[in-house]
Amino acid sequence: MILTIALAHIFVEIQNSVLNKIFTEITTKFWSEWELRLMLIVSLTLQFVLVISGNLRRGYIGKKLPYVAMMVWIVYLSADWVATIALSTLLRGGVHLKNGLVVFWTPFLLWHLGSPHNITAYSLEDNDMWLRHFLGMVFLVLEAIYIYIRFRSDTALNFLAVPIFLAGVVKYGERIWALRAASEKQLIKSVCSSEENASPQEKFIRRGLPESTIIRCFEGRGNDTEQLKLLRQAYSSFTIFQPLFLGHRFWLSSKFYDDMVYIKSKTADQAFQLVGTELGYLYDLLFTKMPIHQPKESYYHRVFCFLSAVSSLIAFSAIEVKSAQTVDIVITYLLLLGAICLDVYSFIMHAFSTWTMIWLSISENKAQKWYSMAVASRMHYIKGKMAIRSMAQHDLIYYYVKAKTNTLMDAVRVIDTGSLLQKYGNSDWKTVDSELKQFIYSYLKEKRKQWAEKNFLPEELEKLFSGKGENILAEAEIDIEELELDKADFIQHIFFWHFATELLYYDDVDRFRRGNLGLHCPIAKTLSDYMMYLVLVRPLMLPKGLGEVINEKNYDAAKRFFPDMEKKVTTKDSIQFRKTFTAAVLGHKSFRSQKNRFEVIEEGSTFAQKLQNFVTEHQWDHEEKWEMISKVWMEMMTHAASHCSWKEHAQQLRHGGELLTHVSLLMAHLGLTTQIHREEADVEDEFDMLHFNTRFQWS
Repeated sequence: MILTIALAHIFVEIQNSVLNKIFTEITTKFWSEWELRLMLIVSLTLQFVLVISGNLRRGYIGKKLPYVAMMVWIVYLSADWVATIALSTLLRGGVHLKNGLVVFWTPFLLWHLGSPHNITAYSLEDNDMWLRHFLGMVFLVLEAIYIYIRFRSDTALNFLAVPIFLAGVVKYGERIWALRAASEKQLIKSVCSSEENASPQEKFIRRGLPESTIIRCFEGRGNDTEQLKLLRQAYSSFTIFQPLFLGHRFWLSSKFYDDMVYIKSKTADQAFQLVGTELGYLYDLLFTKMPIHQPKESYYHRVFCFLSAVSSLIAFSAIEVKSAQTVDIVITYLLLLGAICLDVYSFIMHAFSTWTMIWLSISENKAQKWYSMAVASRMHYIKGKMAIRSMAQHDLIYYYVKAKTNTLMDAVRVIDTGSLLQKYGNSDWKTVDSELKQFIYSYLKEKRKQWAEKNFLPEELEKLFSGKGENILAEAEIDIEELELDKADFIQHIFFWHFATELLYYDDVDRFRRGNLGLHCPIAKTLSDYMMYLVLVRPLMLPKGLGEVINEKNYDAAKRFFPDMEKKVTTKDSIQFRKTFTAAVLGHKSFRSQKNRFEVIEEGSTFAQKLQNFVTEHQWDHEEKWEMISKVWMEMMTHAASHCSWKEHAQQLRHGGELLTHVSLLMAHLGLTTQIHREEADVEDEFDMLHFNTRFQWS
């Protein structure tokens, strides 16, 4: 923030120097008069765009995600930058206004620097840099005070500026407080303080969290509808799992552990809704002001800010501003009305947020009844948004065919060294349907059952999720030693299985009707394409590997199987082109002149052929084959989920969230994580036995 302020001052100096040297006196005079006016209008406009951007980035998942993320980033930085530039312009005295409107306008820039309620941080790093933002706030507030003293006049505007100035400081202070509250150190401190305040005589869900805190939390509030109950359970789960989100190990009481923290009796759809809502609470905690608006003190702040804007609007309309131009009066009204609209919208969104609705009480008066009816209507709206709705897909074979049919693709790849066009331009999105949720949920519950049979031993859990597909193949008695996959890392496994899955899928689709392949075929294809998307676009969510190198090597290797094109290939012809490519790869036993461990397309082809022969030899049907492949992909997904840090999971929430994050939280509910241990000790011995690791890290 300090750097932004310094750059703003430099920008103003350079700008004035350039204007004086290049442009005419008339142009320079026009810009001097309109510079601040335009900046104020742009700053206010950016606040409304930022509100829309904050809502959009939280829930948008689709093909335009990169553009949405870029737009939010640009708007987030521009909003601060424009307001800071405007203050720097005022500080230098580059505004030729002879009236007190400058004094009245300045506090609105502090108001804008406070950011809307739904976006305080763009990334987690912004939270950890809260102290820099605080120092920047101090500097800018001092700037505003200096401007007030310098431009004060003998008008009523001096007095009208005071409540707006105080409200602006409050708004800016709220933003800094939200950043501080979401910083890693402060989150750790909040968990530790709850431990110190806990009484050892109570029964605990986990250390520092008595059962009474959860059980009695919503007692007597009534209106426990199905949706409201789900919201309250999600909030309780969010509270219970706070150490998990910090990457911290903790012990969970046997009562909640065996109940799987509310999901034991839930269907797959309900379980995904629960974890989706939990992640919504986590997003709000890390990237918005929503959590700091919960204490009663925050209501006084909001009422003060709202009344400051309303009273200033009424007072301004009642006084006469001498020598003020009409355009300046209009801008002043826009700033006042804009502040009121932003505050009203913030209040409405807060009143109907999941943070507020969970505290809905039994209707005792007419106002509460109206609110209850509005909440019920809101519940139906948010119900469809609780669970994850879409997941990304990246089909390498489809991309190879598309690249080959595009004569410019090789030239583009020379320029696009990061393969950005492949990663973002050729990724598709697919609905996370009920069948996929049921498959994932059933698989995880089966793993929980297997681990329970091993008496929940930690070493058995590590064995359970150390596999990268080998465990499923061993159960099916399929030998893959000749492929030397034991020497390959996890990323190579994903490439290998992706090629095998895609080749099998297209071979089966070409030979049989798609509907004859069973339910597990599309599930396996979907998981295969999703894991490849993670490798290429979200590599930090997976164990380290050479995904970029493997992708490039196999792109070059795939070219050997394409037929020579004598004419331009159309979209209709590309289907036949893909069939030819699939047949060529499956029909070759060896196509590499020398051993290259990065070219895994050969192993994928060899294994695909072996699986097809295995089906024939052992008289499997295709449903059994695809069920086995889909379980392999689930084993790899759970392996990835168990190795992905919660810091990275949290980072992806600002891009709409990933299926891997939802799976990871489901695993936590089921106890399928090394971070959660089942507590069987007596309550009296708990504080003697449990010692929290002092190294709190996002891991």
